[in-house]
Amino acid sequence: MSFIQEVLIYGNEIVQHALDAVNGCGVTYQQAIWVFGLGITDNKKNQEMIETFFNENPKLKNIPPVQSVIEFICQDNFRDETYKIDSNFGFWDSLAARKKEMREYYTHNVCESNTGSQFHEFHTKFYQMSLQLKRLRLVIQPEFHVIKNVHPVSKIPYLSVRGFWLDDNDKKVKLFTKSMGREDSYVDGKNDSEMLREAAKQIQEMSFAKYQELYS
Repeated sequence: MSFIQEVLIYGNEIVQHALDAVNGCGVTYQQAIWVFGLGITDNKKNQEMIETFFNENPKLKNIPPVQSVIEFICQDNFRDETYKIDSNFGFWDSLAARKKEMREYYTHNVCESNTGSQFHEFHTKFYQMSLQLKRLRLVIQPEFHVIKNVHPVSKIPYLSVRGFWLDDNDKKVKLFTKSMGREDSYVDGKNDSEMLREAAKQIQEMSFAKYQELYS
């Protein structure tokens, strides 16, 4: 794979960061990355964690690759209500573990000289770990839309939900489909809150099954 192809697939900032890692990093850089901690709280706490890290290490704040990686690992950008959904409680430990694994892998590799195949392995592995983290976030906060279909004979409108997943190229694709029954079964049709909660639950179950298939 050419360097240009890698840039297109993995993203400019991650590639630049991996290139910077070829030259290793200084003691200050290494110590600053080690003091970075991760936790599962909410968006506000995650943002405070990022700000604290760069306030304590101002020399790192203007290095785009570092900023990009720290923000990506730490900030989930979930909606506030996502943290309050009962069905999500079982996912927080897994999310914390994925973040910890990425932090440790990142810290270990950027502070060592990576050349030749070592650089390529670091680059590829970090991309794969990033994709897994993003897929887990998509399990926790499913993305979907509801569509209406009309039966060609009875002319009765039915609702179905289509959920999204990330393919191996980090592209969002429609992968999951679930019938939600007749539209007139719901007071507000496509916008019925109860139906939307059930749709989210169904897509979450299917996406979690897909996640387990890939990573268990």
